[in-house]
Amino acid sequence: MAASRLWHLQGSPGFEYSGEKARQLLRHRLDWATQETWFEDGRAANLTVVTNGERAMVSLLDGEAGRAEHLIDPRESGSSGGYQLANGQVDVYADRDTVTFEAAGRAVAYFIEHATWPDDMSVEDDHSE
Repeated sequence: MAASRLWHLQGSPGFEYSGEKARQLLRHRLDWATQETWFEDGRAANLTVVTNGERAMVSLLDGEAGRAEHLIDPRESGSSGGYQLANGQVDVYADRDTVTFEAAGRAVAYFIEHATWPDDMSVEDDHSE
């Protein structure tokens, strides 16, 4: 994926987000009780963050590049709930499949700027074998 892609909120192509602006938006949306955020690049990629305020599921679906993946924290065990989706559904995720909210913001900012995840983040491929 080229670093020159411009990311915006899904359905709102009029305003592109820099990495830092995306990070700030995630914090503001949490303050506004919006726990699910979808960014898109106008091609075939979606970058999704769902949070419970402490941890976040961060996923990338990129049909153009054939990528489907999410960030993981391999040191974590157990699970956490409270991940409220826009449709009202509340999910529970394994903590291994999520990262801290602060790490999520940092990773999203880095990904938007560099089209790759930070070196210190672990990523799991979501394509079925």
